[in-house]
Amino acid sequence: MTNRDLIQAWLDKAASDLRNAEIVLASGNNDLPTDTVCFHCQQAAEKYLKAFLTSRNTPFPPSHNLSDLIAIAAKVNPDFALILEKAESLSPYAVSIRYPDDYWMPTLSEAQEALATAREIKQFILQRLNPKR
Repeated sequence: MTNRDLIQAWLDKAASDLRNAEIVLASGNNDLPTDTVCFHCQQAAEKYLKAFLTSRNTPFPPSHNLSDLIAIAAKVNPDFALILEKAESLSPYAVSIRYPDDYWMPTLSEAQEALATAREIKQFILQRLNPKR
């Protein structure tokens, strides 16, 4: 797989996670699985970050911690410090929300905010991947 193919694979996986969150929120169901909406938003942000890092041939550890990934990206492009706080709001959805010992159900408002944040991170990264976009 070429580097370009790997970047595209990260972007495709990120888009799939984001689309999953959008579909669930748009379903109008009264009993939405907001935990999985938030999880997919975190995953989308993580994969967009990994696409950027891959595009810059910057190695990264196998991590779900968005703060760690942004710290690495900020060494390549200091602008990434601008999205640190937003990204940190998604980090709890990576692992702890998936298991019963730390389980909680986010509110609909929290899920909507997670989606808005994931979309902002997507746009931020896509602009830096392809400045002409």
